[in-house]
Amino acid sequence: MLKIPFRCSINNAKQAVVATFIALAFVISSVVAIATPITYDLVWNALFDVAMEQNEQQALKFEAFAKTSILQGEPAVGVIKQFQDIFQGSSYDPSNYVCLVDENGEVIAHPEMSFVGNVIDINYQLKQEALAAAKHAYVDISLITKNINADFSSSNQPSRSVVKYTEDGYMEAIYQYPLPDIDATLWIHIDVAVLDQKTEKVMMAIGAVIIPALLIMIAIGTFAVRIVERSFESKLEKQARTDGLTGLANRRHFDDQLEVEWKRAFRKGGSVSLAMLDIDYFKLYNDNYGHQAGDEVIQQVAHCLNMKVQRSSDTVARYGGEEFAIIMVDCTEQEAALFMQRLVISIEELQLLHAYSSCSQYITCSLGIATLKATEDVDHSMLLRLADNALYRSKAKGRNNLCS
Repeated sequence: MLKIPFRCSINNAKQAVVATFIALAFVISSVVAIATPITYDLVWNALFDVAMEQNEQQALKFEAFAKTSILQGEPAVGVIKQFQDIFQGSSYDPSNYVCLVDENGEVIAHPEMSFVGNVIDINYQLKQEALAAAKHAYVDISLITKNINADFSSSNQPSRSVVKYTEDGYMEAIYQYPLPDIDATLWIHIDVAVLDQKTEKVMMAIGAVIIPALLIMIAIGTFAVRIVERSFESKLEKQARTDGLTGLANRRHFDDQLEVEWKRAFRKGGSVSLAMLDIDYFKLYNDNYGHQAGDEVIQQVAHCLNMKVQRSSDTVARYGGEEFAIIMVDCTEQEAALFMQRLVISIEELQLLHAYSSCSQYITCSLGIATLKATEDVDHSMLLRLADNALYRSKAKGRNNLCS
């Protein structure tokens, strides 16, 4: 009868653990799903800011170079030629390069000589308009100039960072810095695809750290949950095998243990001793002193039995009501009887007053004991019947004694 609710409790515990783990996995997955695009944006913008800062430093150097050259008497055409020599002296990277554009949009200095003389035809837009048109929602670039078009007159010079979109949706960030000393604008091109690639590398590096960390956390969490589950199962198992009032083994544990000890004795060719103990006139005690007092008597008798039966191989159990059972192994019939006789005396020596007992002024017990060799043709139920019959004879003799 006890096994069904106990098993249900274990299953409920497992279901709760599984539900907790699924919830944890869902939370972690949700956090990763939400955090990934946010982190991507943060990394992308950080890389863009770094690139713009580097462009600012580079532009300031070119501006200082242009001013110094003009102050030294170098004509604007000569300064532009010097810029061309500088640009050609550096390697040309289409993803990140510097050029000079005049006020008409004509390229006047470029790392790739074949581009010099080309007129740039670019329509610049506000960031919000450009993003809406190209349907790119992951770039955050600040625009200073409100409306920029192909007119590069001195009164409408492009300033700082703007965005260009081609028909295929390709995007390019351009950092523009006016150089009024030579009537030109310094253009620094940044291919956004490069920023995308760098961002993806950073995200992969972050993932290489975070994902194993998350897996380790999940593994640790799973291990911890399993430990808790085992502890919970062990606690439930112990509760299911323990009598709630006395803390002794209950009837279920007694039945299992008797079968185990009988099989062990059969393998070794030994015997098992079983004692059945019943508190004398307990109903009269309950009726006159009350059930709470009766429970206290049961607890004190149980404590006495538990203290006297010290061997770890022996089992003391509450068999039911005021009845107890003791399983003893690896002892002779005489040794078991002698020990049980002392136990009967020890219970009376507790001096628990019982004015309604016919055999003593104190709480006493009747005890029946049986010892049986475990053989193939004898079942442990025979031992239980023999011990129970001995208890019946003990009561018939006047109680407060032992029969075997």
